[in-house]
Amino acid sequence: MAIYTDKRIQRSTKAIKAAFINCLTKKPFQKVSVTEIIRESNYNRGTFYAHFDSKEQLLQEIIDDTLQEMIEQIRVPYIKNTEVHLSQLNIEDITLFKYFQRHADLYKLLLSDHIQVDFRYQLALAIEELFIKEYQYDISSKELDLKWLYIYRSHGIAGMIIRWIEEDFKTPQSEMSKQVVELMLVSTESFRIKDR
Repeated sequence: MAIYTDKRIQRSTKAIKAAFINCLTKKPFQKVSVTEIIRESNYNRGTFYAHFDSKEQLLQEIIDDTLQEMIEQIRVPYIKNTEVHLSQLNIEDITLFKYFQRHADLYKLLLSDHIQVDFRYQLALAIEELFIKEYQYDISSKELDLKWLYIYRSHGIAGMIIRWIEEDFKTPQSEMSKQVVELMLVSTESFRIKDR
């Protein structure tokens, strides 16, 4: 009985989330009502409130689920390793950009002005938390506080991802994978001011 109940809860939760996403493709978050969500999902108000306190909580759960899936994709190339040599990383093992293309509609929606939360910041923060929790960079600088390296790299990668999605995936995903590795490897000791 418990397994059946659990599957029923999973099914109704999934249907409500899908219905809400569908509603958000048609109108901004502020204009979507719980009534519309339950009508779209073919469930009733009681079922909605058994799972979610509000449409705000529903949206946050969708975002949390989405970001957790993204983190799992970031882990793919090194899931079985304890040490990663970036220069030897097989570009084909990086599945992150394929994942974004498969879920393009959802990410475009979450990055659009149809929702009221800052998904861009949450995306960057999720990558930052992963880097801080799971990575230990080997660096030669004694002066650099690693916290700032993690923040710099994670928010830079998030910026790349967001721009790539906003540009409708113009750069091939294999090239994006290659660029991420190159950016993780590159260091610059100087730069010149252009046109002087």
